[in-house]
Amino acid sequence: MTDEPEVAAAVGDGWRGRVTPGRVGLGIYLVVLVVYSAVEGIPMDRVGQTGWILAGMIAVKIGRPLREHLRTFLDWLPLLAALILYDHTRGIADTLGMPLRVGQVVDIESWLFGGTIPTLWLQEHLFESTVRWWDVGAAIVYFSHFVVPWVLAAAFYMWSRPLWVGYIRRVLLLTYTGLLTYVLLPAAPPWYASARTGDIDEPVYRLVGRGWNELGLRSAQAWLSDAQGGANEVAALPSLHAGFSMLVAVTLWPLAKRWWLKVPIVAYPLAMAFTLVYGGEHYVVDVLLGWLYVAAIMVGAHWWERWREQRRRPPEPVLTAGTPAPVEPALRTEPGVTPEPNERAGR
Repeated sequence: MTDEPEVAAAVGDGWRGRVTPGRVGLGIYLVVLVVYSAVEGIPMDRVGQTGWILAGMIAVKIGRPLREHLRTFLDWLPLLAALILYDHTRGIADTLGMPLRVGQVVDIESWLFGGTIPTLWLQEHLFESTVRWWDVGAAIVYFSHFVVPWVLAAAFYMWSRPLWVGYIRRVLLLTYTGLLTYVLLPAAPPWYASARTGDIDEPVYRLVGRGWNELGLRSAQAWLSDAQGGANEVAALPSLHAGFSMLVAVTLWPLAKRWWLKVPIVAYPLAMAFTLVYGGEHYVVDVLLGWLYVAAIMVGAHWWERWREQRRRPPEPVLTAGTPAPVEPALRTEPGVTPEPNERAGR
């Protein structure tokens, strides 16, 4: 019969095995993050988001060697610098003198859909004076662009650094190919063609943030207004919102082992596409080009990684007629045991 002290000791050991410093640190971190988001708003800026991500990874790694924390900083700071550079460069990409495309994109969109602009059609059938449930969903999906790719990056980093490196490589390729397109081919979104140039006769409303007020998150709406006021208004082609949602989907697809996990993965880029077109932020053409960029980047990055892996492999020996045949290793025998003679050929 087991004594009560032994049972109590076993229970105590079990709890000590589950309550680790990292798990306690993660719990405290999540509580602080939730309180901060409720009071100050969800962190959306690059520096703030990166700071919270680094703090979370440090909290999980409490108790580990200091060199692991240092390596985390050294891995993430170059990424932060690259994204900050993108933010500042994107804001001036439309000031370099390249001609702005407005009416041309409207004509392509109208040609693709038989004379109809999908944004106008969606707003005509769905936009109402009161906020509806799809407006709330559109607001959440739109803002996920500022959170989901980076939360996924943090999860990959904690799970597998090689997986994180491959994902970040594709993130930066998509970011800077999009930036290059903004510089060479500035194009205006639907709301701009309606309000600024008149290439679209009917009014187009910017609807992606109106659902936040319904959720009581007015700070998010205020942040969006400030961000839209200072952003490049003609960086619409391709849609990086659509591109990043598709990048997240194609990255997670091979990792999802259950069919029901693949359903939200497929739904995410489709929901983002609806949000962007309905909200007046992008044409369908912008969305499709964003997806096409992702396809090209995935193929290019995969090809380059295979090529680099092949170069790292040691060269295989080339066998010629004069190359001696490999020698079989000698058979090992137990001490004191005489090996049996080889059998005669043909026996």
